[in-house]
Amino acid sequence: MRILIVTQYFPPERGAVRRLFEFAKIFKESGHKVTILTAMPNYPDGILPDRYRRRFFVREKLDGLDVARSYVLPASNTQPTKRMIGFVTFLISSVINSFRLRDKYDLIIASSPPVTTALVGYILSRLRGAKFVLEIRDLQPESGVQFGNLKESFLTRLLSKLMTFLYRKADRIVCVTDGINSYLKDVGTPADRLVTIKSGVGSDFIDAHSNGIRKKFGWGEKFLVVYSGTLGWVRPLETIVESARILADREDIHFVFVGDGQKKEELENLACKYNLTNITFVGLQPLEDIPFFLRSGNALVECLKNVDVAKLAVPTKLFEYMAAGKPILLGCPDGEAIALLKEAGGSMIFPTDNPSRLAELILELHTNRERGEELGRGYRSFIKDNHSRRSWAERYLESLENVRQ
Repeated sequence: MRILIVTQYFPPERGAVRRLFEFAKIFKESGHKVTILTAMPNYPDGILPDRYRRRFFVREKLDGLDVARSYVLPASNTQPTKRMIGFVTFLISSVINSFRLRDKYDLIIASSPPVTTALVGYILSRLRGAKFVLEIRDLQPESGVQFGNLKESFLTRLLSKLMTFLYRKADRIVCVTDGINSYLKDVGTPADRLVTIKSGVGSDFIDAHSNGIRKKFGWGEKFLVVYSGTLGWVRPLETIVESARILADREDIHFVFVGDGQKKEELENLACKYNLTNITFVGLQPLEDIPFFLRSGNALVECLKNVDVAKLAVPTKLFEYMAAGKPILLGCPDGEAIALLKEAGGSMIFPTDNPSRLAELILELHTNRERGEELGRGYRSFIKDNHSRRSWAERYLESLENVRQ
């Protein structure tokens, strides 16, 4: 097959974009021709590397993949208005630059969010006479409204109508969770055009070790509670800081935030206000080092705001956490993420607005190390058996073959 993947975000950018990157490499290894149409890398800090500055189009190879990069207005994840303008600039520039791509394509896969990328994929599928595959990593604008990043307005209603239109036009819709799949069925999408392809996790997380992270940062033998990922608006990360405040007199327990985002300065200020010395914000770290931080932790924590759409979500980092073989403290509404942990051997859940309960769970794990180790072993074994990224990529390819026929 000849496949064009349209995604605004792609490595060296961070986050869930690694899913498509690794899938694309596996597609190529399987003998398919894969081209990526994406933006100049600038997320999450909004800084363009020198080689991409003042460029409207760049063609390059990345791990053997053919990558076509198009102009985008750079914006950090602390600049939501500028990011929205960036979505529109990529829509325009990518459609223009698509005419530089001379190959014919059997399939065009568009990964959303943002919504504008889905629209680009549809436009190009019509221009190229290719099948249109729409990948939904997150429901938009529903998630934006419920998590508080967008206010319900004429714009969000327009975006909702646009996505409904694209759902009807797609030859196949790839959902990253069963919850998204069910939601789309409920709003009238035919079940035979839906497939769930979960993110899974790569061998770099499954086979990782701690690589001296504790020694590098001077954490010694402390009990480490680690959060890794975007410090953004969808997560009530203040609960973790408040939990650290409750445990401030425990010098043997230390909290670590790995990542950057809209809330980083706010969280640092809160820790400073409380004079907390049991928290370290290490900022952005190289992607290849993230598995080492996870393996260094004694407990890994994740949380999502208590909204309905969170029930449908399984953050990509949850697979990474499980692959690290560590106990997970999860704060989110009862839904697919909690069900995943239960299926893998057990869950330790706290209300997202209850730092005292989170502190209790941390002390429980600190006291009963065997419980945490047992949970971690179960998670890791479950991931290896059921959620390797390669196995999901193979299912993805099988679904794409059926679309092409």
